[in-house]
This record gives sequence, structure tokens and C-alpha cells, in this order.
Amino acid sequence: FAFSCSPRHEVACPNCPTFPLLLLVFLTGSDRIPIYGMSSLRIVIQSTASGEQYLPVAHTCYNLLDLPKYSSKEILSARLVQAIDHYEGFSLA
Repeated sequence: FAFSCSPRHEVACPNCPTFPLLLLVFLTGSDRIPIYGMSSLRIVIQSTASGEQYLPVAHTCYNLLDLPKYSSKEILSARLVQAIDHYEGFSLA
């Protein structure tokens, strides 16, 4: 699985088979594939001016990812994994 946001950055997680599902939940708030398939899912990745110390932010209602401009693939990968690890999701309890 590879997550590409630009020709310059590519994040791959070959050792984590659940990474695609975790990314889907982080970006959409749901662990379900859309009824019309993944090709019907439109995710917008928008660059932000915040610094490298900031994590990516997902706006699940709009399938929008605010992604700071990181200087390397390693920093992008680390920040994205950190954001996904700390995602709490929605709770109705």
C-alpha cells in the first residue's frame, strides 16, 4: 500500500497490513468502503503553511486532509502514523 500526496512524498507501510484501513478511518471517520467502491471516494489533500512539528489534520465530513509541508518522506511518514495512532474517532457513549 502506498499513500501518495505528491511526486516528492510517498508513504508506504509494508509491515503494517492494517495501515490502509487505519488511514481510511482517519480520513473518513468510517471503516467501511463506500457502497460504490473506493473509486467513488474523493479525498482532497490540501497543503498547509504550518511547520514540520504539526500533525496532519483530517476533516472527516469533507474527506479533507490538511497536510503540512514536510521536508522529507521520513518526517511525513512519522507525522502521519502519529496522527493516525492518536485518532480517537467518534464516540456516542
